[in-house]
Amino acid sequence: MSKINPKKVFLPIFLIVISFVILRKCSFDSIPSEKLTTKKIEFEESYNDDEYQLTIKSLLECSNRLYLSSENEEVNKLLNENSPLFLDAKADTTITIKGKGNLKDKINIKFKWGNSKLPIQSTKIKSLPYAKGKRYKLLQGNNSNPTHNHELSRYAFDFTMKIGDTITSTQDGYVVAAIDGYDGWGYGDKWTAYANQIMIYDTFSNLFTMYGHLKQNGSLVELGQHVKIGEPIALSGKTGQTSEEHLHFNVLQADNGKSGLTSYRLDSIGDYKVKELDRYQWMEN
Repeated sequence: MSKINPKKVFLPIFLIVISFVILRKCSFDSIPSEKLTTKKIEFEESYNDDEYQLTIKSLLECSNRLYLSSENEEVNKLLNENSPLFLDAKADTTITIKGKGNLKDKINIKFKWGNSKLPIQSTKIKSLPYAKGKRYKLLQGNNSNPTHNHELSRYAFDFTMKIGDTITSTQDGYVVAAIDGYDGWGYGDKWTAYANQIMIYDTFSNLFTMYGHLKQNGSLVELGQHVKIGEPIALSGKTGQTSEEHLHFNVLQADNGKSGLTSYRLDSIGDYKVKELDRYQWMEN
């Protein structure tokens, strides 16, 4: 009877397993050709009798900041005197400039989320981002590698949700961003801007909660909609900068940095004290 060569038996199996793991971790998707965004403001320009008018209207249920600028030095100086321009939820404002000619298409508008002057009213999030009785592992916690180590994600949480699992709101608030048109993913930084996401603003705490890497067409809410704690808002997915399916959950506050938002440090989330959390532990809502 001939002997079985273990190498001939197990080597092909080993190579198949390794190939499967590599394929799961490697993306063959192309970077989307178009960036999707939530429409935040509308504006109208007019010019009559040497008077230029710019009317800006907020489309969102949260306060925001607008930074206006112009290549015309005299006009830019006038704009900087009232910069940033604070715009309340669903509010509008009109800027009038006389004697500087027709400035149509010559005023640049930079948008930043929230009002950094408003106080933060809570250090707790009462609910985890999934239904009561559900539990998931903490894939990555606060201030950790590979991706929770910069101002926008330092205090974020990643949960091991599968594609199609239901995400629920962790707070009462208004939907201020809803993007679900992407379907690709990749591990590199260039994929950061291409994750589907929902963002909700709580008018009491002045905090934003963001739910990322959502399934394509996985949004269950609309822009401007008011939601309650525990209400289903989206389906989990695998889009943007990632190598595996999961939910990226982040609490954000308005600040004066480049992006206008920064990750906010919580004392507790659900029934858990954040400082006591361990990577890969189960978390039940």
